[in-house]
Amino acid sequence: MPRLVAIGDSLTQGVQSGAIFRTELSFPALIADAMDLRVPDDFRVPRFPGSGLPINIEWVLRALRRQLGSDIRTFEWALLLVYLGTLLDDIEDLYERGAGSRPAVYRGIYHNLAVAGFRVFDSFNVHADYCHQQITREEGWIQDDFMGLPSAPMYRIAQRVLNPARRADRAQWTQVDNLSALNTEDPVENLILFLGANDCLKTVTDLRVRDMPDDDDPPSDAQQRRQAYNLTSTQVFEADYRELVQRISCAIGKDTRVFVGTVPHVTIPPITRGILHKEDFVGKDESSEDFVEEGESSYFPYYGRFFATEESFNPHWDPYLTGQDAQFIDSRIDAFNCIIQDIVSDKKGWHIVDICGLLDRLAIRRNSSAIGQRGEGTPELERTVLRDFFAEQDHPLLALEPTPSVLRFESRNNLRRRGGFFSLDCFHPTTIGYGLIAEAFLRKMRCVGVQYADPERLNWRQIIRQDTLVHTPPVLWDDILEAAEAPPRLSHLIYRIFS
Repeated sequence: MPRLVAIGDSLTQGVQSGAIFRTELSFPALIADAMDLRVPDDFRVPRFPGSGLPINIEWVLRALRRQLGSDIRTFEWALLLVYLGTLLDDIEDLYERGAGSRPAVYRGIYHNLAVAGFRVFDSFNVHADYCHQQITREEGWIQDDFMGLPSAPMYRIAQRVLNPARRADRAQWTQVDNLSALNTEDPVENLILFLGANDCLKTVTDLRVRDMPDDDDPPSDAQQRRQAYNLTSTQVFEADYRELVQRISCAIGKDTRVFVGTVPHVTIPPITRGILHKEDFVGKDESSEDFVEEGESSYFPYYGRFFATEESFNPHWDPYLTGQDAQFIDSRIDAFNCIIQDIVSDKKGWHIVDICGLLDRLAIRRNSSAIGQRGEGTPELERTVLRDFFAEQDHPLLALEPTPSVLRFESRNNLRRRGGFFSLDCFHPTTIGYGLIAEAFLRKMRCVGVQYADPERLNWRQIIRQDTLVHTPPVLWDDILEAAEAPPRLSHLIYRIFS
């Protein structure tokens, strides 16, 4: 009997440092292991060849080190681009023409049905046939792009999850259809549902809000909707989520317990960096309603790229969100979570897991700014937050030096200096970050009596050992950050390469 199934996006699938690769380290897989389910036998997860899709930043940096050594000298940046081009070409070949482009041997249905990039709407609209159409359309007539990654990576990932062997009888199956088929074979006992982040995530990666008006009728085609808007309206989100819940309710049994994650505030992960200094906006002054005065809000006046610093950031040419933009995005997410709470509260056996609240508690820059500090946090504050979460003094995470935090990952001489919960893409968790999410879900599952669902059964020492960023970070990462914090044009070139 399937004791655990998961539907979600990249946060549920286990993306790290820009790629879906080690699916056995996703938080549902960590939960399954704690429940004595063998991964990938009792809890089946998809496999991705090579270094994963679309680009594994950690793997790339380790590969570049073999060519360039432990640091990048000035004259070696040109060589880096040459080597990087070769690596990207190999990844593109693997997934567009090699083993990654062919059907998988496995013909069954995975228990982790998450797909990186999926919005709520996609979960019951996108199927393998649609993925094939989008892959074909995006590939175009150029087979081998210069410095190009595999085309349509989200749809390639979805195709591999929804219909790995590309069976004709499953060509129209969505995530929900796969769930229904699983439940028909063996009733699903526990379902994790964690969707909604991609209904707002692109606002912080684009540093631009393309809002969907409430009175607008969005495209019924998933890709057209994705291209038109990066922030779903509350009205459409509610309609999509209600339909998703209705379809899931029909796909599972009356005794299935469903654990629903709330949408995290996407302005907290270090994909953006809050800037405290007060340069005037282009064409605006401090009296403008778009200017957030320091001390009046826990939000920063500007949100730039992850490599932005107070010294290098210039609003005249650097892209940014304003503090009010960030507040607007977070208020929309709050509305999403109210909708989720309202819909789930009427469903017997459905339970909320407050991942949004967990991330809010860990947001030490924002929280320290709110109490009049400079918004950087301190090691003691980080330890206090973790100690409160775990309610114990000797948790293995508290023994790590420095204490892990949600700040940008930084290293020096092959040692972690800062961060630890977010990987090198500055949005997706590290392995220990996924461990935190697993613990939050297990706590709720234990509260409602799920057998073997006990956070104390999480093997934290093994989770830490498996986190390569924690104990052996790539030595070139500090060179990348140092270069990115240099002149703005070089910064944005590096961002475009690694984004």
